[in-house]
Amino acid sequence: MSQNIELSVNKILHAAKISSPPIKSDCLAEFYFDLDFDCAELGNDELAGLNVAEKKIYINESRAEELAANFGLKNFTIAHELGHWVLHKDLIGEHTPQMEREADKFATYLLMPENFVRAEFVKLPAWLSAEMKLDSLAKKFCVSKKAMKIRLSQRELKLIYVDFDDYSCYRSKEEFLERKAGQMRLF
Repeated sequence: MSQNIELSVNKILHAAKISSPPIKSDCLAEFYFDLDFDCAELGNDELAGLNVAEKKIYINESRAEELAANFGLKNFTIAHELGHWVLHKDLIGEHTPQMEREADKFATYLLMPENFVRAEFVKLPAWLSAEMKLDSLAKKFCVSKKAMKIRLSQRELKLIYVDFDDYSCYRSKEEFLERKAGQMRLF
């Protein structure tokens, strides 16, 4: 399914004539998919929700300030809802964990396409630490550091190694093992 999602995203990016980051999901939603935005009290902890019949993405009023303060989170959240629009709009009323994973994959591929990430990654100076590269790319792609960290560590990219215990990132698995070995003490 991931390959189908990635192919769908690549078709959208091509049709919308998007060839470099950042990809602004709100503009794509409004001008390419003809979706509107509104605020509403959603009555749950969700950041946003999609109403297919109204062609609207609703931002949860109780979380609106949080989204306004964190553009990366907002950009990913809207891209996630676009994922539901593209992948699940015919499944009105259904809501499964699998659908949520698919919408997250869609958002990831939309905002951080593999070819764009690779192209931007090689432009970064080699002397930059993995954390500095992460910061630079997160800003360039208008996503959160967490989203970029996960994307850079995914199997198809493997541009950095992430220690998911403390979310530190390293240039390679070898660098991670060296750092960890230096901290180990034998008694």
